Amino acid sequence: MAKNRQGSSTTSTINISMRIDPKTKYLIDLLARDQKRTLTGVVEWAIEVAAARERFHNTDNNYDGPSFLDMLDALWSTDEAIRLVALAIHKPSLLDYHELRIWETLKASPSFWNIKNPHTTSNLQMDHLNLGMLQCNWDDFLEHVNQNRAKPAIEGYYPEVPF
Repeated sequence: MAKNRQGSSTTSTINISMRIDPKTKYLIDLLARDQKRTLTGVVEWAIEVAAARERFHNTDNNYDGPSFLDMLDALWSTDEAIRLVALAIHKPSLLDYHELRIWETLKASPSFWNIKNPHTTSNLQMDHLNLGMLQCNWDDFLEHVNQNRAKPAIEGYYPEVPF
């Protein structure tokens, strides 16, 4: 496997730091030896196995929805805006507070939608959203959300349209 140069903007992996007890570290070492994997490979494998086993709640709040691994393609994007919208549409219960504020502000911002009243629509879809407009204004939009974070009510964002 080729190594990325330090400081390269083409990195396709990220570093994480974990604190684990020595017994668990030894267990990972044993699995790595047995499977002829690196420590990272064992951790990635274990996460994939868990993601394939764990299920999303369905509408009846049972664990018989699709697996997390099955939903990954629908939720993942290298674009932060698309990732947030996909999660909000497919699994809004997984949004943290900050993401929920972004989503609620987005729904209150009619300039980003191809439909009327997205804040009252119960079944929003990706094609209801003007993704190009959102992507062009994403940084300014996030700044608007940040500037209004202390306000109890959500304020929509209205991007400036060049003439």
